[in-house]
Amino acid sequence: MIVRKVLLVCLAFVLCFPVLTYAADKPQGQPFQFLQQQVDSLKEQLGNLPKFTPPTITSTLTCVSSLSMVINLSITDEKEIAYYAIQQQGGNPPINIIVFVEPGVSGANYELTVESGSEARTLLFIASDTEGNVGKSMLEIKPNVCLDPCPDEVVCP
Repeated sequence: MIVRKVLLVCLAFVLCFPVLTYAADKPQGQPFQFLQQQVDSLKEQLGNLPKFTPPTITSTLTCVSSLSMVINLSITDEKEIAYYAIQQQGGNPPINIIVFVEPGVSGANYELTVESGSEARTLLFIASDTEGNVGKSMLEIKPNVCLDPCPDEVVCP
């Protein structure tokens, strides 16, 4: 029993002695100031990294007639665009388009003509720049959208 107590006291002394000797010759709070300096240094390094800015994607839907519509897609970015893709969910047949952009281009436009249909469809637009930043946008097309009355979000003839 006495051996256990002596052993615990020795263990506590071995674990606490380095902390006590460090704190004896340092002003109070110094270890925390050192940690705060490290955190501030890391914040400064992270602040100097380039910001994540994905490409901007905008789309407009224009009805050409009651049977067809044109989707104008515009992609812009501060950097070079690597590619953009269009995927249609719903509709028959589905649309899957991938366009790789030539080097040095920071903006692209694409015009897609689709038939007006009796089913709801969703178009997913994805664009990536040469640094791997990805932007995405979705366009929901309601059934028979080009029939009267023309919705506010659609340009009608």
